[in-house]
Amino acid sequence: MSNKVLSRSNPHLRNAEQAVRKRVRSVASSTAIETGESIHVIEKKINRPHVGRIRVKLA
Repeated sequence: MSNKVLSRSNPHLRNAEQAVRKRVRSVASSTAIETGESIHVIEKKINRPHVGRIRVKLA
């Protein structure tokens, strides 16, 4: 069994910037389905810079 790093062996993960964008889109679309909020709005929330303390509101 080879010890290849997944980010190098998987062609979809080789471009780190593109991989991050795809992960954000995936999380945003899943959240949009559950909340009914726009994917675009959720992507903006995920990508905005976090300043100071990060607050998490649990359900």
